[in-house]
Amino acid sequence: MKNYKKLIAVIAFTVLGYNSVKAQSEISFFHLGDYVQQSTDVSPVYIPKNSFSFGLPGIGLAVGNGFASSDLLTPIAGTEKLEYNYKNVYNTIEGDYNQLNQKATINILNLAFKRKHGSISFFTNVKENMNWNMSKNGIVNLLANGIVDEVLFNDEINTTSYAEGGIGFTQQFFNDKLAIGVRAKYIIGLANGSTQENGMAKVTVNDDLTWTINTKDAVSRLAGYKDGEDYEFSTANSGFGLDVGASYEIIPNLVIEVAVNDIGSITWKEKITEYYLDDVTNLVVNGVDLDTDGNVLNQLGDELEDKVGHGEREGESYKTSLATNSYVSASYKLGRIHQFRATMFNDLKNTENTSTIALGYNVALDRTTYGVVGIKNAQGDIDFGLNLATKLGPLQIYLATDNVNKVLGALEDLKQVNLRFGINFVFGYNKWL
Repeated sequence: MKNYKKLIAVIAFTVLGYNSVKAQSEISFFHLGDYVQQSTDVSPVYIPKNSFSFGLPGIGLAVGNGFASSDLLTPIAGTEKLEYNYKNVYNTIEGDYNQLNQKATINILNLAFKRKHGSISFFTNVKENMNWNMSKNGIVNLLANGIVDEVLFNDEINTTSYAEGGIGFTQQFFNDKLAIGVRAKYIIGLANGSTQENGMAKVTVNDDLTWTINTKDAVSRLAGYKDGEDYEFSTANSGFGLDVGASYEIIPNLVIEVAVNDIGSITWKEKITEYYLDDVTNLVVNGVDLDTDGNVLNQLGDELEDKVGHGEREGESYKTSLATNSYVSASYKLGRIHQFRATMFNDLKNTENTSTIALGYNVALDRTTYGVVGIKNAQGDIDFGLNLATKLGPLQIYLATDNVNKVLGALEDLKQVNLRFGINFVFGYNKWL
């Protein structure tokens, strides 16, 4: 593959990087609270209902996009065939950017022990986070309309995969009204990449059909993996993370809770490769007649390869911060089993993002809880969530989703969905060790 096309692929197509990942809420999972030890992923405060828990591998997946597959693939009139409809996608995207994001979590190991006034837990997870802040006037405009006036590549494409392991500790104070929880985790970065912050490549069509090209900081980097080499696990790319939280019972049955998760960073030192375009200002070149027959990107890459300096080089060590986020919640238990909760989620890495707010109701029994949640998400849409955690002998099953209204609809119309599922072995309900 040509170096220039590698860069375009990184900037416009592939999933590389993690610097500005848009965090996703897991409100329904958060509302499971102390019933499930894995809920410490979203709140480190954990007062278990059982003496000991051992978690089998569990999964969590969240995906969000500004357009659905049915917007991209539309029927050809008079046939049963589908075609790529980039113009429809262009018209569907609201604002100047489309947000494509994904979060995946695999809980490999979870152990939790109840203490007299709190808990101690041990965990190992593998996580992957991705965000593509897709410029509407960039790749989408190019595919939909060709180069009509100008095309601006200023996408931020960021993802990372990493393993984390650590210990969680919760302690209660003041007759157990106040609980403070901390989770400390050692992180090993598996793979990371990022486009340069504020990097861009712009092509403008002039009246005489020549092009004016401007590029600045058009650099993408890849760490932990080198193209063409087999992947090798290494501890050289590492970091530390911290989750902190607290809950307080203001009056009987009324509890407020705050959690801040994923405070920390990863330092990338090994196998760092940068793909770059030289900075150019107002470079005028002969243009080509571009259409939208599916080869427009190849034509653009071929034409620019000889006009702008480009290449591949070894990169220097750098840091990426984790996707820090917060939950603020107030819950009230009525008649011992009816629990009402209001929750607000914020992505602290992207302060311009709108808060996610939710109202939920759970039936909170001794060994089982199940409930519903109404959610106004960061896009302003209304979602409905469900959660369940139940104990069958020593076996506990848990399930949570924030988008049951969308999961039950047509799959091709899905834009956002998340799901958490897992199985635990739990022993000694309402007993001390």
